[in-house]
Amino acid sequence: MHLTLQGHDRYFAVEQSLLNYFPPNAPGTAISKLSQGALWQTASAVIGFEGKRAKGFSRAKPGDNPDHALKTAFYRAARQLTEPPPWGALTGIRPAKKALEILKTGLDPIRELKLRYDVAEPQARLAAGCADFAWELEKKLSPYDISLYIGIPFCPSKCAYCSFISTAAPKQKHLIGKYCSTLSREIRQAGELCKKLGLRVRTVYWGGGTPTVLSPEELRLVFAALGESFDLNGTWEYTVEAGRPDTITEEKSGILKSHETTRISINPQSLSPEVLAAVGREHTPEMFFEAFSIARKTGFESINADIIAGLPGDTAESFRHTLEGLVGLYPENITVHTLAKKKGSRVMEDNIPGGNADVVEESLDFAEKALLGNGYLPYYLYRQKFTSGGRENVGWSLAGKQGLYNLCMMEELSTILALGAGGVTKLVDPATNRIERFFQCKYPLEYLERCDKINENLNMFEKFCRNKL
Repeated sequence: MHLTLQGHDRYFAVEQSLLNYFPPNAPGTAISKLSQGALWQTASAVIGFEGKRAKGFSRAKPGDNPDHALKTAFYRAARQLTEPPPWGALTGIRPAKKALEILKTGLDPIRELKLRYDVAEPQARLAAGCADFAWELEKKLSPYDISLYIGIPFCPSKCAYCSFISTAAPKQKHLIGKYCSTLSREIRQAGELCKKLGLRVRTVYWGGGTPTVLSPEELRLVFAALGESFDLNGTWEYTVEAGRPDTITEEKSGILKSHETTRISINPQSLSPEVLAAVGREHTPEMFFEAFSIARKTGFESINADIIAGLPGDTAESFRHTLEGLVGLYPENITVHTLAKKKGSRVMEDNIPGGNADVVEESLDFAEKALLGNGYLPYYLYRQKFTSGGRENVGWSLAGKQGLYNLCMMEELSTILALGAGGVTKLVDPATNRIERFFQCKYPLEYLERCDKINENLNMFEKFCRNKL
């Protein structure tokens, strides 16, 4: 759809709305206009689609950020031409954060999300339930509590749906050892700084990439740097992504457990051999079951498993088989994603079919009923662009087994210090609702060559913390 802006340059805000209501590359035109007056900023939208034309209006006070008014105007026009999306006028990736804001005022989030934003009943309940968990955790956090993210940007191979910057390990094997040494030095610098600032690490999360693609020796090296540099006695949760089952061995699982890891993520994405082959996952369903068994035998009492609805070749029946297979194992967390066709992924670039809206809808409806029926509750959620039907990604948990890092990160409850390539440090000041981000070098080679960037990021982190504390 051809989008024209008049009187403003808030392209991103309007693009979010457009993608929420119309499929990518949909034919038609849309004009988003902002007029400045003495009493109001008036936002309007005119949309032409499938031979029909609709208008929408909204307004904001002078000097206020006009994004909400622009989105609302677009929504009021779009809903005359298409079925309202399940999340109504909400376009952000964190709908539970909006529910949390409402909850803190003493109002009913479900009612307010429906009234203010036309959110459908199931989605309003979902966001409100996740907000309850976020609020309980927020009450326990102090300004001195942070989370630590350790980035390992290597995978055995790249999945067709992936747009992350992770590098196929076989192609970059010569870099991995040096990467772990550089990361260990950064960890030691960060640990010294956190001790000086009096900060407490409450959650640790190794992500990427697939951290368990590292060799046993490399894993021990990074674990040793963390253990020597940070006081982790007060840590509530220590998670390591072991997302690819083909990277799990008894030795590696034992290393994770012996270094205080409390939570592990083993992600089949699907238990259909045909679907796994279609997306380039170089493992079988049997390898997932074996990896899960190894983790249990090693003593892990908190395991997460990710699956994706709408993968190429997936059907509602094969998705149901996947979910039933997982529930039979009774992992503490099951995260149900909706396929997003992201820029930079083979699914998008090669136009690989996937994400049929009817299949996704049936799959997610079944997932909700099955998980609720087996004692799981939704505890965190987020949304992405280009998902089928505008649907969401939801983390489900057994009682008392919520992933605390996920809540801190997604609901922006506390500062996240990210170390390693591709990491994004998120600085959170709850007292002022101020949030700042800064980025580490994206790629492993760039990270290895830019020690100045490591120092620059830690200096910015220190400055922010001193101002906040």
